Amino acid sequence: MKKAKILSQILLVCIVSTLLCVGASARSSNYLDLYGIVLTPQSGGKIVITVDVDGIRSMTQIGATTIFLYESTDGTDFTRIKTYNYEDYPTMMGSGRHFYEDVVTYSGVAGRYYYAIGYCYAGDSTGHDEQSYTTSVVRAKA
Repeated sequence: MKKAKILSQILLVCIVSTLLCVGASARSSNYLDLYGIVLTPQSGGKIVITVDVDGIRSMTQIGATTIFLYESTDGTDFTRIKTYNYEDYPTMMGSGRHFYEDVVTYSGVAGRYYYAIGYCYAGDSTGHDEQSYTTSVVRAKA
């Protein structure tokens, strides 16, 4: 009975600690609230790259600065095949509090695997923040 009480107290401490950690990480910074990049396979081997960034407030620039796209034939060994910069692809950056955009579509090869590492950005006259984000691996469709 004593062991059960101690075990339940340890479990309670773990649960409370987890809740406190989640609350502390809800805001990324003074500029970025939430951010992410998603790869969505489409027919014909196409891969749609979508950027989703929420700012803490309205930003003069919000979106992604750079996205590196990687490809693999076996899903294990990846090679960087493409780099997207917002200077060359203006759809990667906008303004306001929220940015959600299918910024680019890559013509991939059906059956190959892809993932991306992107840098999400939010900034205004007081400063800026940029955080990296790694997508899940997806397989291109035929």
